[in-house]
Amino acid sequence: MVWEDGPAEIYDPITGWFTRTGSPVYPSYNDGLPSATLLMNGRVLIAGGADDTGIHNTADTFDPSTGSFTATGNMSTAHALQTATLLPGGSVLIAGSYVFGGGVRSNTEVYDPVAASFHSPVNMTAARIEHTATLLNDGRVLIAGGNIGSNVSTPLAELCTPTVLVPAPALLSLTGDGGLQGAVLHAGTARVVSASDPASAGEALEIYGVGLSDGGVIPPQIAIGGQLVEVFYFGNAPGFAGLNQINVRVPGGVAPGPDVLVRMTYLDRSSNAVTIDVR
Repeated sequence: MVWEDGPAEIYDPITGWFTRTGSPVYPSYNDGLPSATLLMNGRVLIAGGADDTGIHNTADTFDPSTGSFTATGNMSTAHALQTATLLPGGSVLIAGSYVFGGGVRSNTEVYDPVAASFHSPVNMTAARIEHTATLLNDGRVLIAGGNIGSNVSTPLAELCTPTVLVPAPALLSLTGDGGLQGAVLHAGTARVVSASDPASAGEALEIYGVGLSDGGVIPPQIAIGGQLVEVFYFGNAPGFAGLNQINVRVPGGVAPGPDVLVRMTYLDRSSNAVTIDVR
């Protein structure tokens, strides 16, 4: 999604074309300084930004199903050139900001999509912009490097610990004791994928695990034998609270064997690996 003054545009990677959609609520913040974050519900949070009048604390959300923007709660302070990190619980961490005249800020904000509002947790230990913000497998965010003002870089790094730490996603093993044989079924038959009943290229499988956001629309990525596969269902396993089911198709070209690795990546966090038999 891109925009200048006026309507935003949506890019379709299949056709290679852009299509006009609705106009942002704050269309003048067009110089590349706001952040845009895909939320668990499929909307996009546009936060902060700047124009000739200064840096702004406003935010809006874009709904791709309607092609419209809606104003949401304002941030406590203005932000531009910040990082925006989607946390596993669905909130968004905003960190850092440029200040006109060459300064930088250490301010942070957390956006709650349910309340449609921001709140300000503890600030970073160092003011910075153009840093990295990486979600770690344990749920913390590593903030590293960046510009501390006047184009001076810094080697400083720090960890941000959210109020609620959400564990990394995990794939279940068949035995449940940490063994590698995955809890993976042939779709539609409920037969376990095993040495005596292996999977084959093009076949649909049901993979079981935990850690997906309840009701979230952002899909996990599944790799079988190092190849990303087609995911055509993900969510809660019917009738089993807290258990996730991901339906995939085995890609062609996977090297056959008794211990083909299966791994899930969700919100840039990697799960453990399990194995299946592919023939």
